[in-house]
Amino acid sequence: MRGAGLLLIGWVWLAGCSRHVVRVETEPGGARVTLNGGTNRGDRWSVAQESAAEIVATWPDGQRLATALLVDRDMQVVLRKDGDPGQIVGARPLARGASPGAAPVVAAPVAGPAAAAGDAMARARAEVEAGQKAYELTDYDVAIARFKAAYELIRESADPRAPEILGNILYNLAVVYERSHDVTPEPERLRRARVMYRQFDEQMAGLVKDWAASAEHADVLSRIRALDARLGGK
Repeated sequence: MRGAGLLLIGWVWLAGCSRHVVRVETEPGGARVTLNGGTNRGDRWSVAQESAAEIVATWPDGQRLATALLVDRDMQVVLRKDGDPGQIVGARPLARGASPGAAPVVAAPVAGPAAAAGDAMARARAEVEAGQKAYELTDYDVAIARFKAAYELIRESADPRAPEILGNILYNLAVVYERSHDVTPEPERLRRARVMYRQFDEQMAGLVKDWAASAEHADVLSRIRALDARLGGK
């Protein structure tokens, strides 16, 4: 049976997994660097093992370079403004259509925002992680916004992981809406929690064999009944 807290979405940073340091340098310096859409002090990030890292450097004159990597261990990346291959240590490039033995494909000039959009699943992962942190800090409205952003990023994804991840995001939204009522006692928050629990239940029914007989299904129904009782005729 599920506890009262959030689900840890089934990506690569679940509790107990290894994390590695990613350090990024630019030549010349002065570029703004993001990893999976976020900045960090000293252009250093702690990243889960075997996770995707989309790194983008933007210089003051608007020149942009990007690379996508799979993090194996501590790594250093150099992004060069002239587009020459950068040095990568401890990571595997994620090159679309490349064979396992192909030469690494690293930073290349980015023509515009669309080319630098990156992998939707990786960006959704970052949004979910931010939502989980916001929830722990009781910043419930921030958590709701982050989970919604993650959902929108992958709602049309063909990735085979997407359906279950979307279901888990719905569950997390339900939990956050329900918990946020303690801080902002608006009946609409409980109504939204009820809707999200129902959507989660429907999603999982299509993914999990014998879902209707599972303890998780029973738990969700119990949560919905409890919300109905709290709402009454509201």
